[in-house]
Amino acid sequence: MVMNFKYQGSPKTVMPVLITYFENEKFNIQHYAPEDGYILTDYKNYSLKRGNVKLALSVHVHDLVVIRGMGKIEVTTGGLGDPDEITGIKSVDELPYSVQKEVFLPISNDLDSLGLKRLKNRR
Repeated sequence: MVMNFKYQGSPKTVMPVLITYFENEKFNIQHYAPEDGYILTDYKNYSLKRGNVKLALSVHVHDLVVIRGMGKIEVTTGGLGDPDEITGIKSVDELPYSVQKEVFLPISNDLDSLGLKRLKNRR
C-alpha cells in the first residue's frame, strides 16, 4: 500500500501540515525526523465489519510525499494452534482492497483537501 503525492513548497513547510493531520486523525507519532523528511506512526486500530485492523504509516517527504501503509488484520485461527484462541492478529504485506478502501484510501482525500495532490503512478 503506497500513495505518492506532489506538493507546493519545501519539505520543511509540508512536514508540519502532515504532523498536524496525523495527530488530528489520532495517529500516534512514533518517530519524527524533520531533517530527514521522515515520519513513522504507531499502529492505529480500526474496528470494521470484517474484524479488527491495525494500520501504521511510514512517510517520506522529498520531491514527493510517499506514504506507505503497514497493516495487521485479525484473522480467524480456529483449528490452528491453541484451541483457546479463536482469533489472532496477522501482519500482512497488503491489506485486502476492501479494507484499504476503508482505512488507507480516505487519507488521500484528506490530504487532497490540504493541498497535496495524489499521483496515480510514481514518475
